[in-house]
Amino acid sequence: MNEFMQALFEYFDPNHSHFYEVIILIAAACSLFVLFGLKPMIKQQRDSVMVESLVSAFYTPAKSLVVTIAMWQVLVIVVDLLKINLPIMKYPIITLLAFLHTVWYGFRVIKHYEVVVLRHDVESALDVTAITGIAKLLRLLLVAILAIVGFDLLGLDPSGLIALGSVSGAALAFASKDLVSNWFGGIMLYMDKPFKVGDWIRSPDREIEGVVEYIGWRITKIRTFDKRPLYVPNSLFNSITVQNPSRMTHRRIKETIGVRYDDIKQVHQIVEAINQYIRGSERIAQEEVIIVNFDGFGASSLNILIYCMTVTTDWVTFHQHKQTLLLDIANIINQYGCEFAYPTQRLLVEDENTPVGLQT
Repeated sequence: MNEFMQALFEYFDPNHSHFYEVIILIAAACSLFVLFGLKPMIKQQRDSVMVESLVSAFYTPAKSLVVTIAMWQVLVIVVDLLKINLPIMKYPIITLLAFLHTVWYGFRVIKHYEVVVLRHDVESALDVTAITGIAKLLRLLLVAILAIVGFDLLGLDPSGLIALGSVSGAALAFASKDLVSNWFGGIMLYMDKPFKVGDWIRSPDREIEGVVEYIGWRITKIRTFDKRPLYVPNSLFNSITVQNPSRMTHRRIKETIGVRYDDIKQVHQIVEAINQYIRGSERIAQEEVIIVNFDGFGASSLNILIYCMTVTTDWVTFHQHKQTLLLDIANIINQYGCEFAYPTQRLLVEDENTPVGLQT
């Protein structure tokens, strides 16, 4: 026991080979107390969303790093005192621990910033889809850096990994081809941005229509209008046509109205009245194409084509404006004493007592 205590006190000798481990251990303990003292100030940091993310994410990884370094230094001292041979001692564990906690800190900063912005607590120039995509790419980058640096710090020979990859690469590629395809599809969605979270999209090629709720690496979640969730693999968007009605600038009104053949004398006046009404309406986009013309002779009606664009893109408001437009057009037709046409047939009845030349 006396020999053990004597060996332990020798660590405080500056000339001892493991003196720096003791210094690191003492520094770790002091840092831990400092962190505990600064914890309330760290939690209350609210200068900006980026500063808040950088500071708020710091405490837990820093505390964990200090504790793990202290535990490692204790292990080093105990192993040296007991003369135990551990193969792990040959690796730069402290450097590896520091890098692991740095990556963990990066993950926490990204997560905190993403959560704060997506809660709409602050204004951001990026939309939800862009923020989510950038956050995922940054996490992927951190994982790649961690793998590369960790591989280098452990001093591993990459030739074995390359050999393993060459043997199992074909099988792995075949087994995960759909996963890789969906992953690249997700990247293209983030880069091209054909739609974002909150957009109403539809595909004329597939039965896909609804509001985008989530864009992941593998699937995109769409909420259909009957409130059912629809999960679409991202690779599918590379081979189908996608319409994004949420980005339309106007909504179109295209109607064909038929009046009776008996009202042919009033058709020109009706067309002019409807045209004048539409061109004076605040609900119609006057800078867009407006067409009001007699369009042709139908089977039982004289057809008038009405083509224009509304100023609103809201679905409910559009139908309200369209309803007002059609009812006002009906009033115009009634003002001229005309009526809407409906399918009719005229029968010719022959009278047997009437000479053939006089039958009508």
